[in-house]
Amino acid sequence: MAIFGVVFLGFVLTRTDYSRAITLGIFTSALVLVPAPYFVGTAALHQALALGGLLAAAAAGSFALRVTPDVAVHTNTSIKTEFYNLDVHTYSNAFPKSAVRGGALARIGDRYLLVSGDGHLHVFSWEAVDHMTVHTLPYLVPINGEAFSAAAGRPWADRSDWVPQETQSREAGHEILNPEWFRTYDLLVQEVGASTRIFVSHAYWRVGQECWTERISVLEANRAALLRGESVSGWRTLYETSPCLPTRGEHRRRGIPFVGYFGGGRMALLNPETLLLTVGDFGFDGAASVHAYAQDPAASYGKTLAINITDGNTQIFTIGHRNAEGLYIDRSGTIWSTEHGPQGGDELNQLVRGANYGWPFATYGTDYGSFSWPLNKPDAEQKGYEAPVFAWVPSIAVSNLVGVERGLFAQWRGDLLIATLKAATLFRARVRDGQVKYLEPIAIGSRIRDLIEGNDGSLLLWTDEQKLISLRPKEGATGETLFAEKCSGCHQPNLMSGNRIGPDLVGIVGRQVASVTSYPDYSSSLHRIGGTWTEERLNEFLKAPSVFCPGTRMDFPGDVSATERRAILSYLRTL
Repeated sequence: MAIFGVVFLGFVLTRTDYSRAITLGIFTSALVLVPAPYFVGTAALHQALALGGLLAAAAAGSFALRVTPDVAVHTNTSIKTEFYNLDVHTYSNAFPKSAVRGGALARIGDRYLLVSGDGHLHVFSWEAVDHMTVHTLPYLVPINGEAFSAAAGRPWADRSDWVPQETQSREAGHEILNPEWFRTYDLLVQEVGASTRIFVSHAYWRVGQECWTERISVLEANRAALLRGESVSGWRTLYETSPCLPTRGEHRRRGIPFVGYFGGGRMALLNPETLLLTVGDFGFDGAASVHAYAQDPAASYGKTLAINITDGNTQIFTIGHRNAEGLYIDRSGTIWSTEHGPQGGDELNQLVRGANYGWPFATYGTDYGSFSWPLNKPDAEQKGYEAPVFAWVPSIAVSNLVGVERGLFAQWRGDLLIATLKAATLFRARVRDGQVKYLEPIAIGSRIRDLIEGNDGSLLLWTDEQKLISLRPKEGATGETLFAEKCSGCHQPNLMSGNRIGPDLVGIVGRQVASVTSYPDYSSSLHRIGGTWTEERLNEFLKAPSVFCPGTRMDFPGDVSATERRAILSYLRTL
């Protein structure tokens, strides 16, 4: 009883969700098993029957756990950053499992839309922070992963024991195809009055030709009808890349014929009539293939493309890209893109119409297992290639990026938030005058596939572990958080680096007023007050410093609620 009580108390204090049914079952089993030996006795037959019953119950319980569907789990943690303590809510098993990783997020009305890696659409929202509602829409994206997996001779599913990425993919001397990389790339929602257009970029397999392309499929319908899951007109193809990329023959990519994770596929609206799409080179870089498509104006690959939404008419916007995984257009019209380099050389770029970004002839990365990239031109910077704003060496595996536009993260407004896969980190880039002034890494601990800014300014992250993560500034519920927000600009809670504008507050409760000898700037009015800092006096001071001590130099108006003052005082007692 004591052990279970402590465990349950821990669940409550950490706000951890758990299976009530399983926990109650284990607790009940314990209550039964503790006195059971006294009732069974010492007879061998009775002991054998009891042991048999126990083994049968264990087997039944194990089977029940295997067949029980995954239970949605919500956990709450905190992450400390330079300007904010982040309130982190993670939702696991909230969505039906996708066959493959991938997927993307978008806002739709006052709710949100998720497309899974295998093309299912899910609408979700929150009734409360611990109660997410999810509704699966009946509009499956026309991604034909089953046809591709049939050609590959493998199930359309993620398999960690298959051949790893970036290594030669061979089985019994033959190049193999990897269906786990055949997936959706991005999701974009365009609100047009009462109607909604849903754009999804995805891989597409041409069965008869044994080749694949990248497509944009569009679903347009009345928003209310669509969100209710009513019957609407079907998907149409807005755009398809060319040429169709083969998996056989001399024009294939050698080693790993299909590298679907080089697809790019990010979308953004240049204007209400024009869609901007990034298309990766799918590894057809001139080193592993005959063609270097990123520099070929007749091919779609390694480009960003401007596509007319009405008729699909397409123009090349920029060229020379390897795999642009991120795309964001800020309010000034500046177009930002994140791009994968090879072994190192991930890039943050500003896209300028007509510019050439150099791939595969200019990169800061190297080939895998090598100390150079074989196609790098020694005079690349003199050839008119557009250089990145910033590059990461070694590679962090960048994914999508967003800019902070809304008011919830006021200290981050105008910054870029860059998601990563391999680094499992969110980078905050302070960009001013077109330059990255600094990067702040925010460790998330999961591969971030996509991110968006929520309707309320919160940040929503979608991970390769099929978790949804929500980030918000942590409300001042704890004294430490409130101290950081309201006091730390002038006072230190420790002796690490001396005094700031005001004296350190180590041992403030019970300390003589104006008594820190290393701080010479106390006001004469504070010296006159004298005495000791009791909790009562500190409370009055925090309530209205200029009233408690007329003439104080403390540039703080007070206006702190009684609840917040109690929390701050509780924290000050620990210093």
